[in-house]
Amino acid sequence: MSIGTIQELDYEECLELLQVGRFARVAFEGEDQLELLPVNYAYADGVILIRTSENAGLASIVERRFVLEADHHDDTYQTGWSVVVRGSAARATKELLESFGGRLPNSWAGSEGNAVHIAIMPNELRGRRVRAFPR
Repeated sequence: MSIGTIQELDYEECLELLQVGRFARVAFEGEDQLELLPVNYAYADGVILIRTSENAGLASIVERRFVLEADHHDDTYQTGWSVVVRGSAARATKELLESFGGRLPNSWAGSEGNAVHIAIMPNELRGRRVRAFPR
């Protein structure tokens, strides 16, 4: 058995953690049900970039409410963090893609059809760090 702590993270700490993360989940309102999908992402200069395909449901977040959650955990040391992002999404412009250079995210699953990049601009960040202490 263990006891632990939960620490709320400030805005700057959330940004720092988004920079080191590469994997997240996006929850959004699908056509007839809620969806939750894993994504690879890249973060730079206040923008989260994800890649999907033109005809995938994930591309619809530019028109729907969504939330992105990035996290990391270490089972050995029983520590972890989570950052939740709410904001707006738009198709990434050519200029934005160029600004990411070689740091564009790749989809582990690949892309069926034409690949598109979605830019997420956070307007709300919340984060927590958890740590267990053995008794």
